[in-house]
Amino acid sequence: MKEHKVPIGDNIRLLRNRLGYSQEYVAGRLGISKRRYRQLENEEQDSITMGRLSEIAVVLETDIETLVSLHKVKFSKTDSQQGDNQVLHQLIQTQQELIIALKGKTSSE
Repeated sequence: MKEHKVPIGDNIRLLRNRLGYSQEYVAGRLGISKRRYRQLENEEQDSITMGRLSEIAVVLETDIETLVSLHKVKFSKTDSQQGDNQVLHQLIQTQQELIIALKGKTSSE
């Protein structure tokens, strides 16, 4: 069975940029160097721990599920306010789909 790699670094970068945060700011909040943070975004290490992912989610005002699933959201080019509303709607829809999937998984176990 082939493993599917989730582009978490891209998702982290996208959320950081949407919030207008610099790499220095996020690195400082995480208590790591900018270089180490840049490595996280560029996925220059073999893995990222759930603990670190949770810390990043807190700084980026989101949750782990969003960091993992954000790459599935299709972004369109529209004016910024309408685009922000569309992105928010798509994120909510993705979250709802994830909740439904998780509920189905737990009820079938």
